[in-house]
Amino acid sequence: MRYLILVFVFFSMSISAQEKQKKIALEGYVSFMNTNSFDSIKNSWMIDNQFYNRINFFYYPTSDFTFTAQLRNRLIYGNSMLLIPNYQNVIGFDYGIADLSFNAIAEKNLIVNFYFDRLNFKYSKDKWEIQFGRQRVNWGKTFVWNPNDIFNSYSYFDFDYEEKPGSDALRIQYYTGPASSVELAAKVDNDKNATAAVKWLINKWNYDIQLIAAELNQKDYYAGLGWAGNIWKLGFKGEAAYFKPILKVDSNVVISATASLDYSFNNSFYLMAQVLYTKIPSNSPIQNFESYYSAQLSAKYLSFAPWNLFAQASYPITPLLTSSLAGMYYPQINGFFVSPTFTFSLAQNVDASIVWQYFKGEFPNMFTGMSQKQQVNMGFLRLKWNF
Repeated sequence: MRYLILVFVFFSMSISAQEKQKKIALEGYVSFMNTNSFDSIKNSWMIDNQFYNRINFFYYPTSDFTFTAQLRNRLIYGNSMLLIPNYQNVIGFDYGIADLSFNAIAEKNLIVNFYFDRLNFKYSKDKWEIQFGRQRVNWGKTFVWNPNDIFNSYSYFDFDYEEKPGSDALRIQYYTGPASSVELAAKVDNDKNATAAVKWLINKWNYDIQLIAAELNQKDYYAGLGWAGNIWKLGFKGEAAYFKPILKVDSNVVISATASLDYSFNNSFYLMAQVLYTKIPSNSPIQNFESYYSAQLSAKYLSFAPWNLFAQASYPITPLLTSSLAGMYYPQINGFFVSPTFTFSLAQNVDASIVWQYFKGEFPNMFTGMSQKQQVNMGFLRLKWNF
């Protein structure tokens, strides 16, 4: 694996001088992010730092074929390696059937990780599109919670991973019209569990509507519905899903539904709101905010609370300064999450961001029956250069 990574890196560097060749494209970015986390400002802080380099390589041998390889390189050092058990294994873990993640260095408080999160071939001809390999199969319609994103769910809180994870999958699309298609997709994960699904996309009443049927990880039968359109000048999107366990010994049927409204004003002020209802099964791995924040999410387990409310507002204060404020409310636990963000354009292709994430809530203790308070603060400073 390490030799494959080295060959790819050196090959990418060598072809960057060949921009005159239209068959090759290379892009990416470099960033540094400092993270400070604590429950209370007067208590101990956990401080981490991350250098992140991304390389996106595209090769077009013909007009019909595309080869994509995208490499995520991270150097992480700080307190998490010392305080979180098996942290290096979490960073180096690959959820796909192909292990394309490698820790080149894994010391007490330093990790260097290389990870291919895209590595695929795509064939496009007339009404057909076939893609094989590690890719993102994005069936979600809404912004925060995605019951239809059954192949590669992601966490809203992981804002630094803009590309989002991929799956080792085969995807076949046939376009039946300008805004309609039939899509088949299948993947296998690191436990060799298979997921297979079919999606039918149509455009009706000026809405994009999708119907999904699937078998997930050989554990659940799945039926999904998604839509995207407008109510007057408001964007209106939503998703719904039904999960039924295949094994009769598991009676944890799950139903999730979400809907969102958004609106952009003439002065670029943007508002968005989303609501989620999800039935929490007894075997859910998401029990509190910490597990929700750090766990590998799935379309079946989207939250620790049945009702979830989200709102966000963003506004470009100046051409070089953009601000946003996002928040969540969880009625059942009297909890909330709030996150202000400021992004500064320092130069062409160079940005600086300040992000704060704060959560507070009360969770029932299964042993005492009393409520247990939880509070989390996380502050981020990020510098990013795109090339």
